[in-house]
Amino acid sequence: MSHDINYFQHTLNEPFVCFGRGLHTGLAVVMRVLPAEPNTGLTFVRRDLPMGENAIRAIWFNVRDTQLSTTLGNRFGASVSTVEHVLAALKAHGIDNARLVLNAPEVPILEGSARTFSDLILSSGRRVQSARRRVIVVRKPVEVKEGDKLVRLLPSPEATADVEIDFPSAAIGRQRLKGIALDEATFIASLRDARTFAVQRDVEKIMAEGLAQGASLTNAILVDDDKVINPEGLHYKDEFVRHKVLDLYGDLALAGAQIIGHFKGKKIGHGLNARLVAKLLSDTNNFTFTDREFAETYWATINYRNSA
Repeated sequence: MSHDINYFQHTLNEPFVCFGRGLHTGLAVVMRVLPAEPNTGLTFVRRDLPMGENAIRAIWFNVRDTQLSTTLGNRFGASVSTVEHVLAALKAHGIDNARLVLNAPEVPILEGSARTFSDLILSSGRRVQSARRRVIVVRKPVEVKEGDKLVRLLPSPEATADVEIDFPSAAIGRQRLKGIALDEATFIASLRDARTFAVQRDVEKIMAEGLAQGASLTNAILVDDDKVINPEGLHYKDEFVRHKVLDLYGDLALAGAQIIGHFKGKKIGHGLNARLVAKLLSDTNNFTFTDREFAETYWATINYRNSA
């Protein structure tokens, strides 16, 4: 058995703190992210609620709502929303165990991407732990369809994704990323700066529903049909589809372990992503939950059988 540190769980080396406002609530938020014990996963703690009722595990069966963001909740009614960007950064940087303590019901949106979360994690550093890292290996194709929207997970020796979006707004249009690796290097180089976005004609309706109360041009891209309103423009020419992949990273993190498989999605969103993870994990014939090192042996065995 290898002693490579990548086969072992990691937590943060040092705590870090971030301040900001909730994208949808508009509330001021202070969030402290702390190291956690092996095999505890990622847990949000609402310090503004009573102890014993305020811990919310970042796990797929705790998803409560997926309108414009992902909201998690526990059996006591405590909830936390807009979790996807910080979860994406933690998972991309290989943090298996952490506690996220906040004083409000929403994670701060910061600049609307995962850039600050990523920088803070890298500054904190990672500490290897004694427990072995586990992964979810996709064994059978699993898909969820909704009209012309589709998400699918396929067996693959690596975590990769094909994502396509198609918006009527000319400034967004049809964009596609094919074969993008869901790994740390790609996250840093190609995904973490991609910001959330909204179309001008939808903003008033969204705000009338009590959402986007903290939105501004400092934390979101605003599109008015054929142009981007933000004076600084885009961080990537295809920033919109890259942000969808960033969101996907956070939504797949709710499986509780890294999913080893190939994701294919058309017109994806938090709701479809959550339903896909739930469908994958609802049937043990769909996946193998195994040691990270043994997952490589699994694919070597499959390849040997196929070539025999």
